[in-house]
Amino acid sequence: MILVIGIILYIIYADYVRKRPVERAGQLPSPLLAPNQLDKNRLYMVGGFIAALYAISFTWLNYGWYRNYKQSPFHWFDDRKEWVQMDKVSHVYAGYFETVWAYELLRWTGMDNKRAAITSAFIGMGYSSSVEIWDGISAKWGASWSDLVANGIGVLLAMVQYLMWEEQRIMCKYSYKPGTYPPGELSERADDLFGKTFIEKTLKDYNNITIWLSVNPSKFIPGIKPDWFCFSIGYGAENLYGGFENKWTDPEGKLHDRTDIPRTRVIKLSLDADLPRLRKNDPAGKAAFKALNIFKVPFPSYDIKLPEKKQ
Repeated sequence: MILVIGIILYIIYADYVRKRPVERAGQLPSPLLAPNQLDKNRLYMVGGFIAALYAISFTWLNYGWYRNYKQSPFHWFDDRKEWVQMDKVSHVYAGYFETVWAYELLRWTGMDNKRAAITSAFIGMGYSSSVEIWDGISAKWGASWSDLVANGIGVLLAMVQYLMWEEQRIMCKYSYKPGTYPPGELSERADDLFGKTFIEKTLKDYNNITIWLSVNPSKFIPGIKPDWFCFSIGYGAENLYGGFENKWTDPEGKLHDRTDIPRTRVIKLSLDADLPRLRKNDPAGKAAFKALNIFKVPFPSYDIKLPEKKQ
């Protein structure tokens, strides 16, 4: 939901800028073209947008998710080994893309690269880590220090690249490929764990989510064509029917033991596109493509499967 709201608002704004009258003869104002000095009106606009998005997203989390579970005093929970670390790489991704989006918005205000990189890192870390407060007071979960570390890795991945190169050469991306589960107990278990709606599944279905690192070689070696071409390596999983093991007890008290199904890590090799490079001469289109560049373009992948060994 957070992704959808952000992308819709970003594209609407980019389209609005594209349709504005030309401010200088022969030039089209760009939503990402930083002026020579800080524009306070734009800074206030960005601050209001981020605050509103924060309020909307966490209100939705509270009413659509956390209020359905019992609360408890704030506590910590060690989930380092849960979901074969799919949850951790998802936190890396969250910290990364929130920092990237914040950076682009701050650059639009006229903020210089160094300040925008550092400020966006604080925004990304604060935004992604706020969830730990909600988890910490939920009886079913708990705040996780490993989640905070993963958030920080994603934030640093974005910030360091901006400080070094003023661009992202190694991009963290997300993909979701809808899958089906065998009818019966496995399908029912998947619905219980990952939800039934498309939005719920895109957020939680670790069996069909992949987190990628896409590298654009032309940003390291100028002259390589096409300059939008990327190599990607992804991390995913298969056959996860529980956080730690494929064994659970249903609401009727019946024990389900499916440890016969090997929980599997999947390393994926694929190709990708650096989307803004496809719209270099269209400022509004480039802005929208920058927002969408956190999603991997669908390409076939070569999968290396690593089943967990039975204890």
